[in-house]
Formats: sequence, structure tokens, C-alpha cells
Amino acid sequence: MNYITLLEAGAGQAQSPWIMVGIWVAMIAFMYFVLIRPQRKRQKELQLLQNSIKVGDNVLLNSGIFGKVVDTSNNGIFIIEFGLTKSVRVPVQKTAISGKVEKDFLRDDSKKEDKKESKKEVKKDSKKESK
Repeated sequence: MNYITLLEAGAGQAQSPWIMVGIWVAMIAFMYFVLIRPQRKRQKELQLLQNSIKVGDNVLLNSGIFGKVVDTSNNGIFIIEFGLTKSVRVPVQKTAISGKVEKDFLRDDSKKEDKKESKKEVKKDSKKESK
């Protein structure tokens, strides 16, 4: 009986306000380390990448188009060359570039490589059959 009266008396007491402040601080810290900090890191990396682009680099634009930088200007505009005929040149802002690409996607070397690989496979198969 005495235990029940103690529980009833404790139920009316309010929690310390410091607990609520601690919960809010923990939530804000979590949001900072999970959302804000990684986004800032990605922005800095992208800005470094965009500043390092020079003439002759193959780039990927935000729209998903691959091209080659053929000229630059001082105000952050690049002239990008698109297409296999190399006759399409479009000015784009530096901020439109989302990545640098190592492989030259303007050339279609994949067909040549596929033909070489298929010839190698045919030679291997013919050697196995002759044995």
C-alpha cells in the first residue's frame, strides 16, 4: 500500500528541463553529422573538380551528356564539343559540369574491343576443338 502511494506522488512531478534540452541538442548534432556535413564535403569536392578542368578534358554534364572541353573563358564558361562529327560546340557554365571522365566517350572504341575479344574467343575455341 505504501508503495502505491509513492508511485502516485511521483507521477505528478515534472521531468527536468535539462533532459529535453539534451534531447534537442542530440537531435541537432545527429542532423548535422548525417545530413549537413556530408553535403558540404560533396560541394567542396565538386567545386575543386570544376576548378581543375582544363582544355582537352572529357566531362559529364548535369544533364547526362558527355563532351570534351575545347575552350575556356575567364567568366566560368566552357565550350564543350559534343557528338561524333565534332561539329557541335555548346557554351556551358562551369557549374553545369558534374564530373570528369577518364575515357573518351566521343570515340566508339568499344566495338573494336568487342571484335578483338570475339576473335580471341574463336581462336581459343578452335584450339580446343583441334586437340
